[in-house]
Amino acid sequence: MKKVISTILSILVMATLVVPPARSELRPVVGLTLSVGAERWTDEHAGAIGGSELLGLYPLSQTWGVQGSLLNQGGVGGYRLGLSAGPVYAYSSGKVGLFGDYVHRNVGDNNFFYLRGVWSHYFNDFDLVLSYTQPVHSVQHTKTSVIRHNVPACTRPEFERITVNAKEPSINELKGIVRYYPTPKIELNGGLLVNSFAGPDRNETGTGFGGVFGVAFQVLDWLIIRPVQGQMDTRERYRITSGIELVWSPAQEPYSKQRAQERENAFSVASAAGITAADPTCGP
Repeated sequence: MKKVISTILSILVMATLVVPPARSELRPVVGLTLSVGAERWTDEHAGAIGGSELLGLYPLSQTWGVQGSLLNQGGVGGYRLGLSAGPVYAYSSGKVGLFGDYVHRNVGDNNFFYLRGVWSHYFNDFDLVLSYTQPVHSVQHTKTSVIRHNVPACTRPEFERITVNAKEPSINELKGIVRYYPTPKIELNGGLLVNSFAGPDRNETGTGFGGVFGVAFQVLDWLIIRPVQGQMDTRERYRITSGIELVWSPAQEPYSKQRAQERENAFSVASAAGITAADPTCGP
């Protein structure tokens, strides 16, 4: 685990030292993402998901801004409503953001809170993104029906169905991503992740290692198609989605300058509502 974390950090730091950076500044942007896909997390249930995410970034100056998001998602694991907000700081060749994420899940009527930090460093043809998310909520529970084997059976049935107050485990996550732009309107991304390596639930969920992959291309000034975006880990947790992004900004620039660098997926981890991660590929 330490070697994986060290590798992610070393790649990001070395690249910032040896490759000339691109300039960065905050600009207003509004985006709506619609996506469908499939996921499997710590409860071992796999199935379809779908939803929308509304994003807004409002610059207070060229270097400071506020970003917020609203998430609506349904499918396996029930319905999720999410809110995210936090400050964004732009320096000469990148951005740093610190966000508070909240997700309500109707299954169990549970509430999840996260702190998430994102650092993005920009170059002419590629970006480096490092993100870390930490759950900060109290332990959540969901009433679940299970079958218990009675030993000895005696006067009771050999098997009976009972209701238990099952714990909803949460995991933290560290990701390092490279976004590469072979043309101004095409993005390829890939990276490494490690999750559930800290916190009280790590022994229940198990530490996982894995990768992130995806592709996106801009077909119109306001329309981006993302055919595939996914991640997997060694605990067989995964999320794979396809979607479209509808975006608006006063400055309509090439995809690599305006879309990826100024759009942060506010629920890169919290969208799984206390379980684990989604799309980490967009920096603040």
